[in-house]
Amino acid sequence: MEQIENYIWIRKQFKDVHLPDTRLINRLEGLACRMMAKPNLSIPKQNKEWKDIKAAYRFYDSDKVHFSELMQPHINQTKKMAKKRRQILAIQDTCHISYSHHRSVKDLSDMGGENGSKGIILHSCLAVDPNKKHPEILGLLDQYIHHRTKKIDKNETYSQRQKRWRESKLWEESSQRSDIKDSGIQIIEVMDREGDAFDIIKNCLSLGHDFVIRAANNRLLNNSKEDKLFDLVSNLKPAGQIVLDIRKRPQQIPRKAKLDVGFSKIEIKCPKSRKGEIIECNIVHVIEKDPPEEQEPLEWLLLTSAEVNSFEDACQIIEWYKCRWIIEEYHKGIKTGCNVEKKQLKTGKRLENFLGIANIVALRLLKLRDFARNMPEISAKKIIDPLKVDILIKYNEINKEDITIYEYYREVAKIGGFIGRKSDGEPGWQSLWEGEIELTKLFEGAKLMMKNKIYG
Repeated sequence: MEQIENYIWIRKQFKDVHLPDTRLINRLEGLACRMMAKPNLSIPKQNKEWKDIKAAYRFYDSDKVHFSELMQPHINQTKKMAKKRRQILAIQDTCHISYSHHRSVKDLSDMGGENGSKGIILHSCLAVDPNKKHPEILGLLDQYIHHRTKKIDKNETYSQRQKRWRESKLWEESSQRSDIKDSGIQIIEVMDREGDAFDIIKNCLSLGHDFVIRAANNRLLNNSKEDKLFDLVSNLKPAGQIVLDIRKRPQQIPRKAKLDVGFSKIEIKCPKSRKGEIIECNIVHVIEKDPPEEQEPLEWLLLTSAEVNSFEDACQIIEWYKCRWIIEEYHKGIKTGCNVEKKQLKTGKRLENFLGIANIVALRLLKLRDFARNMPEISAKKIIDPLKVDILIKYNEINKEDITIYEYYREVAKIGGFIGRKSDGEPGWQSLWEGEIELTKLFEGAKLMMKNKIYG
C-alpha cells in the first residue's frame, strides 16, 4: 500500500544514477527506502541491523558518491515531466542548513552572523504546475550546494565587487541549468527579493523565461513622471481589491487581509556599470488596507515580464507569486521532516551525500500532502495501509468505517496540533508531520502486537 508506493517512487528517482559499483546502487536504494519509512529518525534508528548501519556510514563517506550525481536522475525526470506541461513555475530560493551546535564537523561553509555559524548553503529550483486547483509540485529542476570559501572584504570598491564572482550568480546559474531546451513551454521564474538584481533579470530574459520577482530596490526609471520605482508605486491608483488568507508567522497574526492591487508598465534603468541598457517590464503593487493594530501591512512589489493589461492579469501574477511559499515548505521539510541539522556526521562531504537522499525524501513527503489536496475524494484505504487508517479512525474517535485521503491528512494533522476550525484553512507542514510521527508509532506498535499476521 502506502509504503510499497513510496518505495517504488523512491527507487524511480534514483534510476540511472551514475555510480561506479552496482553494490553502491543497491545500497543507495536500500538507504533511501529506509529513510522514507522513518525520515525524522537518526541514521542508526533508520537502519536497525548493524550491517545496514555500517553500510550507511560507508556510503555517506564514499569518495565514489557525490551529491550532484545523486540528484541528477531526479532532475532529468522532472524536466521530462515538465516538457508535457504548457506552463511551469521555476521557483528559486536558498536554504541555510546550520551546524553551529555541532562544531566538530569539518569542511562546512561560513554562514555569516556574529557567532561564526557554519553549515551548508543549498540553492534549489522547484518546478510547479500552477494550472490546477492546488498547484502541483513536479520536482526539482536544479539543486546546488554552494561552498563559501572566504569572507567578503567589507572595504572592497564597487569596481572590485563587479569583477569578482558574487553569490547573486547562484540565481543566474540555476536559471541556466533549469532551462528546458526545445520544449516550447512557458517557464516563469519566481523569486523573492534576493532575486532583484539587474543581471538576474537580464539572464531570465536572455533564456526566454518570464519572471515574477519581488522588488527590493528603489530602481531608477526611464520615461516616467517619477524618477524612482517607489515614488511611482506610491502614486498608483488601485485597479481592484482582493482578499488573501495570511498564514501565521513570527510577528504576524493569521487573518483575511483586504489588499488593494495596482499595476503599471515601467522601464528600469541599468546600473552605472551597464550604460544604455533598459529592462521593459510591469510592476504589480499589492498593499493591505486597514491591517490589525500593531501589524505591519502586507505589501508586495512584484516585477514581471508577463503581460499585465488588466486587473485580472495582475491577479494572475499574484497567484503565481503566492506559489513561492511552496519552496519554503520544501526547505522546512528537509530541516524538520528529515532532521538534517541533527545528523551526527563528521564532515561536510558525508552530510552532502546524506542530503542527496534526504532532499528527495522531503519532496515525496510534500507531494503526498498535495496529492490529498488534488484528489481529495479517493478512499484513504486505497492509498494508505488499511490498518493505519483504522488506527487513525479509532484514535480520533471518527464515526466512520472509512475516510477520504483528504480527511485522512486533516485527521493526522489534528494529532499534530491542528485544530481544524473553518477559519484555520489547510493544515501546515509542521502539524502534518508531527501527527504522522505519532500515528506511525501507533501503527508500528500495532503491527508488532499482531506478530506479522496478515491484516485485512
